[in-house]
Amino acid sequence: MSRSSSSLLARALGFGSGSGAARFHGVLALLALGYLVGGLAMGPPLEAGKLTPSFFPLLIGVLATVLCGLQWWSSVRGAEAQNQAEASVDADRQEGSASGRRLSPELTLMLATLGYVLVFQWLGYVLSTLVYVLGVMLLFSGLDKWLSKAAIALAITAVGFVLFNQIFNVRLPTLWG
Repeated sequence: MSRSSSSLLARALGFGSGSGAARFHGVLALLALGYLVGGLAMGPPLEAGKLTPSFFPLLIGVLATVLCGLQWWSSVRGAEAQNQAEASVDADRQEGSASGRRLSPELTLMLATLGYVLVFQWLGYVLSTLVYVLGVMLLFSGLDKWLSKAAIALAITAVGFVLFNQIFNVRLPTLWG
């Protein structure tokens, strides 16, 4: 391993000045790997040429591990750009602290997702998903073009509803019961 590669790896793992995004993606990759190991423990994915109940968890585990690993590696490779972005974020934080913004975007996303999970059953799929998707888009891209972002959030919510309710025949919670 070259010196620059080991330096990037060390920064990504949190030794030195690694970015928070690389650590976040690394944790997600480890969680996906744990899910994959759990999927492997369920048994063989095929028996007598037929799919078993462990097939889809194993497939999802493999896909999640590969995609999270690629995202982590991309974060490690882009460490220099992230360091510049962090410098910009630090400048924004100094400006933002005066306006009251104290949480990192990653932590804000995790808290928003937790809130979404908690209110999903109570508010129903449509309202909670619409608010969550729109909120995440506004969080990461700002308030400009909010009308088009609202239309995109509505489209994503509608596609999810059709996919789960009509195609997968999963009854989603509704506000009215």
